[in-house]
Amino acid sequence: MSNKTKGNLILLLTAMLWGSGFISQKFGNSFMPPMTFNAVRQLLSGIVLIPIVMRAFAKSGYMSEACNTADELDQKRRKLRKGGVLCGLFLLIGTATQQIGLLTVSAGKSGFITSLYIVIVPLLSVVIGSKVSRKAVICVAFAMVGFAIMSLRGGLGGATAGDWLTLVSASAFAAQIVAISLFVDEGNAVKLSQLQFFFSGAVGLFIAIIMEHPSTAAILAGLAPLLYQAIVPGAGGYTLQMVGQQYTDSTSAALIMSLEAVFATIFGTLVLRELMSARELLGAAIIFAAVIISQIEIKRRGRCDETVNQSSQKTG
Repeated sequence: MSNKTKGNLILLLTAMLWGSGFISQKFGNSFMPPMTFNAVRQLLSGIVLIPIVMRAFAKSGYMSEACNTADELDQKRRKLRKGGVLCGLFLLIGTATQQIGLLTVSAGKSGFITSLYIVIVPLLSVVIGSKVSRKAVICVAFAMVGFAIMSLRGGLGGATAGDWLTLVSASAFAAQIVAISLFVDEGNAVKLSQLQFFFSGAVGLFIAIIMEHPSTAAILAGLAPLLYQAIVPGAGGYTLQMVGQQYTDSTSAALIMSLEAVFATIFGTLVLRELMSARELLGAAIIFAAVIISQIEIKRRGRCDETVNQSSQKTG
């Protein structure tokens, strides 16, 4: 088996684990308020990552005094603190609105609306100076058409609060990805992820205590979905993503991981018996097509090559 095949299979497993996470989130809402579930599972994810972070730092020497000057260590700490706060803020908004949205939105529908983050990222990247291609703008437009078909029955008033919250969630996840690109570097990825979990979890728990008055009994009653969400799609899915992306290209990785929405629909049907209507399936298909097309890169050939082969080549 080639390294690329190995990486693609690992990322396929990652997408499956992330898709299953929508089910545990739905179960979590039946035991405790959404902000409480969201905060506790993120704090647990951060705790689970402690040994992984320690092992990664020990292996790379990223924060070692022997490998860095005092100024370098100070710069790395500041970068991690700023990144942890900013990425954690967007993670908090994204996961909180998604969790609350799941009170009224099916797991499959939530998965497809959430996948819009893949086409929103190029637009938000303009903030950091990236150019937006015409294809990206067209894909965003088609994705929004898919959202409209899926959610806007009878105009804007036809969408539920859960639909709009999940759309906000997708935008927040897109902003988080852009923020990660500003602060991540070789050696700090797992630590940055842990810090964003801790920040999002701590602030979320503060909000939950004020607004939801969580009880220890409710948290213990929902411990099973909490642990599953924290360990499997949370810390586990993230670690597998890191491993898988070492062996394959970014285009293939994004395409495979976008299957998260498909797995969310499959698990929602099998476990929760949630069935999407024909209209919702049509909207989901349009969103999925826009996501896939947005990740396909076309290599343009010279005129001499075009006379040999008129078809463009897809990367990945």
